[in-house]
Amino acid sequence: MSIKQIIFIGTIFHVFLSCKEKSTSDFATLDDSKKEELSNYYHELSNYFLQPSELYRVYKDSALMVQPDNVEIRQKLSYSYKKVGDHIKAMEVLNKAVEIDTAQGKTDVLEYRAWTLLYYYRDYEGAVRDVDLIEKISGRTYNPCWGEPCGFHKGQALYKLREYEKAIETFEIVNIEEEKIGFDINDNYMIFFYMGRCYAEMKDFDNAIKYYKKSLASVDKFPEAYFQLGLVYKMLNKKAKADKNFELAKKYIAYNMGEPYVERFDKVFLYRIEREMNE
Repeated sequence: MSIKQIIFIGTIFHVFLSCKEKSTSDFATLDDSKKEELSNYYHELSNYFLQPSELYRVYKDSALMVQPDNVEIRQKLSYSYKKVGDHIKAMEVLNKAVEIDTAQGKTDVLEYRAWTLLYYYRDYEGAVRDVDLIEKISGRTYNPCWGEPCGFHKGQALYKLREYEKAIETFEIVNIEEEKIGFDINDNYMIFFYMGRCYAEMKDFDNAIKYYKKSLASVDKFPEAYFQLGLVYKMLNKKAKADKNFELAKKYIAYNMGEPYVERFDKVFLYRIEREMNE
């Protein structure tokens, strides 16, 4: 180990000990600019460590001792607890960030919580509740939630709650609002897919076929849509059409709904396709 590394580690250890010894009263005499400067210092120090590590959390906690209402730091601290599997603590930290943010009329952290409740924790009621609150605070029916429309999250949550008609209505609102701002809604293949899923669950097979085909008109290498279309044709005793769609699902399996952090609802796997083909 080099002398520079030893000095660096010694410095970090010294700061670590000093952070542990401080109390919130130590910062009461600082003005807001000094608090922000010190909080950012601890915040930046945390980024030298892996996000799941204890030292990452120690420095984030130190930053929050200086600025307890900093929702960005509090939200990022929740990521660390989530990654080490302490989900109760992760949600405790995140919920506090939401409480602070929404009290100021903001929805940034709430948008993340809606996303994580839907995709990560499968808390569908919670996701619907959060999207409704986002709409109430923002005064808008269309809002972004971590790269996707919040209404798309709500629609999926309603679909998983088997409230299919409400889900379809929610998906349609997303399309209407996106059309208003100039988006080509024909590109909303995921919305069409889940509308198809809702209709299929309601045994409205004509509309299910219609929306699966609308989805495929936008993205032709979509194995989930082919697979679900095959299932509908199978239920309608149209074996040739069912087999054709199962074959296409298998052909394009490499393009299934893969995500780096979450697993999409109704993601199809090769074994399921082959099982249907062999029956």
